[in-house]
Amino acid sequence: MEDENAVPLKDFIASLPIISLPRILQIASGVYLQSSVYDIQGSECCLSTGDLLKVVGKELQSVSLVNLQTGKYQNLPNDFQGVFQISVHNCVYNTLGKLHEQLSYGDYMLPYWFTSKSDVTVGDHLLKQLLPIQLVSVDRHTHCAECHVCHGPESYSITIPLSTAGQFYECENEESYQLEQILQSPALLKRNLKCRSIGTEMYNLRPVYEINTIMQMRKDFVKIPSSLEVDVIDITDQCGDITFIQPLLLTEVCEHEDKFPVVAEILDRGECNHLLNNDKYSALHRGQKIIIYKKIISKKVLASGTKGRTSRFFYIHNLYRGKFRQRPREFSSIYDIWARMIDKSKLTVVATQDCESVSDNFPSLCIGDHLHILHHTRAVPSMGTEEVDMLACIKESADDDDDDDDDDDDEPEEIMLPFYMEGRFVEDVKDNKKYSISNIIQKLQFPCDVKVVTKDTALPVDPLASFGSLRLEETIEEPVLLVSLCDKVSECFELPITYCNISVVLLEDPVTSVEGPITSITVEELQEWFYYSLLKSLPSNQLPPPRPPKRQTQTKEEKPHAESARSKNTIPLSLKEPENICSGPVIPPRRPSNGRKTIVETYNLQQSNEYTPTPKNISVKEEDSDSDHDYEQITEEMQNQLSVFY
Repeated sequence: MEDENAVPLKDFIASLPIISLPRILQIASGVYLQSSVYDIQGSECCLSTGDLLKVVGKELQSVSLVNLQTGKYQNLPNDFQGVFQISVHNCVYNTLGKLHEQLSYGDYMLPYWFTSKSDVTVGDHLLKQLLPIQLVSVDRHTHCAECHVCHGPESYSITIPLSTAGQFYECENEESYQLEQILQSPALLKRNLKCRSIGTEMYNLRPVYEINTIMQMRKDFVKIPSSLEVDVIDITDQCGDITFIQPLLLTEVCEHEDKFPVVAEILDRGECNHLLNNDKYSALHRGQKIIIYKKIISKKVLASGTKGRTSRFFYIHNLYRGKFRQRPREFSSIYDIWARMIDKSKLTVVATQDCESVSDNFPSLCIGDHLHILHHTRAVPSMGTEEVDMLACIKESADDDDDDDDDDDDEPEEIMLPFYMEGRFVEDVKDNKKYSISNIIQKLQFPCDVKVVTKDTALPVDPLASFGSLRLEETIEEPVLLVSLCDKVSECFELPITYCNISVVLLEDPVTSVEGPITSITVEELQEWFYYSLLKSLPSNQLPPPRPPKRQTQTKEEKPHAESARSKNTIPLSLKEPENICSGPVIPPRRPSNGRKTIVETYNLQQSNEYTPTPKNISVKEEDSDSDHDYEQITEEMQNQLSVFY
């Protein structure tokens, strides 16, 4: 595209007054590769011949001073305080119009002084040669200049047609200008300048601006440097206020709720399938038209189920028609039990393993013990110094088959259990009711474990029914857009506003009327990473579980007594404390074979005997002389066999 009105972008922007914005420009030449994105000084732009730009602002970035004699550039600070004067033209023009064209920039001009080398007759006036005349303004319609003539004591105004012939040239002008004044005047910016504080040569100012523009199919304002080597044409007067298509994200679409329902075309399809496995999302491709009906708050339950080593994650919507039955929850510590009963609901649990207390201040539990949880309390144990968080419970012992047990042991008793006590507990659930998902939200406390006992018959395959247990974590409420494809208006679905990175453009197409559009989706499967990111974002007021008290270390005076007590213990050698094991080198175990096991064990015991710090007068009973522990029976033949292993 070539046009006689095309001008370099840098010249057009430099001479463009702020008050004239916005302006619509068309790229005439200087083509950048089609659909290529260039990063120029941190600003993106994609310019091809024929592209339209709507310039809505400009901001000065730098000013260069060009020495017209040497061609060298130097940067000026934006707050340069030196003054400039105009370096007048020495050329002579045969009409006033040609002189004015040289000293102005389009419709922008400053008053200037001129004269003529010959007499000029204008109507009844004779303008003598070399008479100073000031051109004040030009009328575009009459093509005449309003001038002021100073002739001795006399001065008067006169209108001179631009077509008037003569030998016109510019007079010297002593007027001074600041840098800011020059940058704001296209006519001054065009002129050659002098600046005594810099030098005696002639200079030209070259400002570089950052242009704030709107482009077709670009979401945000595009910032472009004015130094790009492209030519532009100002087409503002030809096209008026042309509409530029700007993509909208779903969050921005919500700002146009007054237009709902509205038809929208997808410009850029973000990835939704990496969040949810929804067949509807696969149809959201570029160019697809959808109907946006309204914005709603979607309420659903975040759930997970495990089958073998495979876990799956779901959104369960209120429209799900299956029925659930509550399953007992499992707990791994007393703290977990307390955390699940913060709402003061009644809770009974059963110990599924023996729970040994780490302190003599608290009782131990046996398999089958029932605990009726009462309340939380803080107290100082009888042998402690600091308050401890405890749970008050009613304990009912499990049935004991030993006839020698006292009957009093089976009576309930109130006990205190510390938060840090670990174990295995399962909730004693006596609720056999069937719940809908809406009933669960209202009546059960999250998180809870349930099982589907009645499938949702509206689903071809109910994915929830295949799990023996489902963990319902929490209710999720999020804003969504209720939409449908234009060719399937009866099938509505939810489009998450926050997570779906989709850009659209709103159209003026008529909307097919749908009465009370609702979504038909009842279960959505989530990707694993998305499920855990949602789980992590859920609010939690729970404090971290407490640590058990540190065990007291024994003093040197206490150690002999402890060793004496351990020597009377009946615990096997393999289960004793590390300090009871010999301090000598550890013999790595070998795979036993027939006829060698006894020899190896005997050798190990002999080595252990050599390193154990016990009295030397060890006695061996005669009746045990045939046992494996008879150290006197190791013969030379046995030693030879041991050499095979060691």
